[in-house]
Amino acid sequence: MQAVILMAGRGSRMAKHYDLPKQLLPVHGKPIIEHILDTIPAAVKEFVFVVGGPHEATLRNHFKAGEYKGRPIHFAVQEEALGVAHAFWSAHEFVSGKFLGMMSDDIFSQESLEELVRHDCAVLAYEVDDPSTFGVFVTDEAGYLVRAVEKPKEYVSNLASTGAMVMDVDFFNAKVPPSARGEYEQPDVLQKLVRDYRKKIKVVPALHWSPVNDKDQLDEAHTALSERKARVS
Repeated sequence: MQAVILMAGRGSRMAKHYDLPKQLLPVHGKPIIEHILDTIPAAVKEFVFVVGGPHEATLRNHFKAGEYKGRPIHFAVQEEALGVAHAFWSAHEFVSGKFLGMMSDDIFSQESLEELVRHDCAVLAYEVDDPSTFGVFVTDEAGYLVRAVEKPKEYVSNLASTGAMVMDVDFFNAKVPPSARGEYEQPDVLQKLVRDYRKKIKVVPALHWSPVNDKDQLDEAHTALSERKARVS
């Protein structure tokens, strides 16, 4: 099983404060990306990093050993910034079956990821107070995805999409048109898999989610990881 981790893009909100790509910014003693890799379940045997944009060379150099703690690293390139689904599609040649897909700046608990990879197809969600600023998942009574709604103006669910998922190669075949903003959107692909491929996609609640998109969230992630370490010790 491979883990496809998206690292392309500019990280413009962090670039105002730091020279490093946000994946390499230190949080509680080591780069964000290493916290993420350390929580990925043992079922994952290889990493596929999707790179592109101004930080590609820096990220390749950081992982020039070609492995992380014994697990091989492959690099796929997103040639154009055409959205999250497009970034995942860029890794298709490295994926042979079921894969874990996630962002490179979202920190989860290992327990959440372990639960996610137990399923054949699943997405990781997190309960939020204000779902109007997120893409959210609507489920049936058994907890399977019915539809994905981007930034709903009226309440339909408080299960926000974290971007993390477990899919199979049908994800690469479920082509969708670009959205109004000219990007290929992950929720549109999920909707097509449910509608046209009759996929049963389990919505798994995350125990913890620390997205790190700006300086304030970086500080919050540091606090959360410090508290987690204190509880463990």
